[in-house]
Amino acid sequence: MSSTSSKLKITGYPKFVSGDVSGTAVATFSLQVNPEQLQVNFDLNSIIDEDEEPNSASGIPVGDKNKAYSRQKLSFDFIIDNTGIFPNQPTDVSSSQKGMSIKKSIDKLRAATIKPTRDSHQPPYVHVVWGTAVDIKGKVTEFGIAYTRFNSSGEPIRAKISLSVVEEIDESVISREFQSPDITRIPTIKDEDTIITLCNEFYDDPKYFIRVAEFNNLPSFRKLKAGSVLQFPPLEK
Repeated sequence: MSSTSSKLKITGYPKFVSGDVSGTAVATFSLQVNPEQLQVNFDLNSIIDEDEEPNSASGIPVGDKNKAYSRQKLSFDFIIDNTGIFPNQPTDVSSSQKGMSIKKSIDKLRAATIKPTRDSHQPPYVHVVWGTAVDIKGKVTEFGIAYTRFNSSGEPIRAKISLSVVEEIDESVISREFQSPDITRIPTIKDEDTIITLCNEFYDDPKYFIRVAEFNNLPSFRKLKAGSVLQFPPLEK
């Protein structure tokens, strides 16, 4: 196992908003010793074939943005050890406590990964970072502890931890990232729709409402007729 100064870090947060972890961190756990191996899998089953993609009103294939984005799953094992064989101590265990229980360290890890938060009453969202190799935000889906050594009092002083984290995605953010400027969109107007909100949805900017109104020969953009259709063509920004 690597023992470089850059340690893999796991930080738990109560919320996930607009594609990012949010709120005050509930706990941070730094690995005592970095893992020997990282297993990264991609949910390829969520990717659809081009032949199965739906078409826009103009006949152009429009992929399902949420399915087109494959989530990452990160899995790794690491050691928490308080036998004294490593120069540094486990998280939340002081140097004066060598040979004593690693319970406090495991409690901190649980708080950062699987213990429900006070804000949401759900396990936290985690941000796992290690140099340039790892940067993933999601939920812990697997958490295993194998106690492998005990002191004379029967307290655990070494454990092997197995973790898996599945990436969390924000569907609205992914949809905007995959939105193509080359597709004409022809939505059916609903009662609550306005040309400004639709411009913000399709162009990610409401300022194009005048150009869309002119393109559709609208006498007024202030009131749209429910049940009618509008064309939102590709526009140069």
